[in-house]
Amino acid sequence: MIWGIVEIVAFSAALLLFALMVISNVDLRIKNGKANANLKQEITDRHIVMEEMKKLMAELDGKSSNQNEGFLKFVSESRDWAFQYIERVQITIKNFQDTVHPIAVKHYEDKETTISQEDLDKILKAYYRLVEELPDEGKK
Repeated sequence: MIWGIVEIVAFSAALLLFALMVISNVDLRIKNGKANANLKQEITDRHIVMEEMKKLMAELDGKSSNQNEGFLKFVSESRDWAFQYIERVQITIKNFQDTVHPIAVKHYEDKETTISQEDLDKILKAYYRLVEELPDEGKK
């Protein structure tokens, strides 16, 4: 009889242990299902955020590329304009020198002669061409 009671107690303990394991298993499955759903949602959200970031980065690259192109165009045009201006001024200075130098040498060698009106007109004309090359704030 004692063995009968021991068997019933052992069977009841085993049955209770089995029931607890089944309940624990069901609870773990439910938690795993929720965790799996949350993980899938996080992966989906991360993928969406990454796509949006790629779009924004491409847009920013496009804007900065356009700004860089505009700046480079400005620098190139400014450089071209500066070279043209320097070349024009050098030609004008050379013309001024070619006009004034012979008159100055002639006057220096023969100090007794005065500078003719024609020579003064040539010098003045060369001077005005030279002044025309100055920027507006340099002209007076």
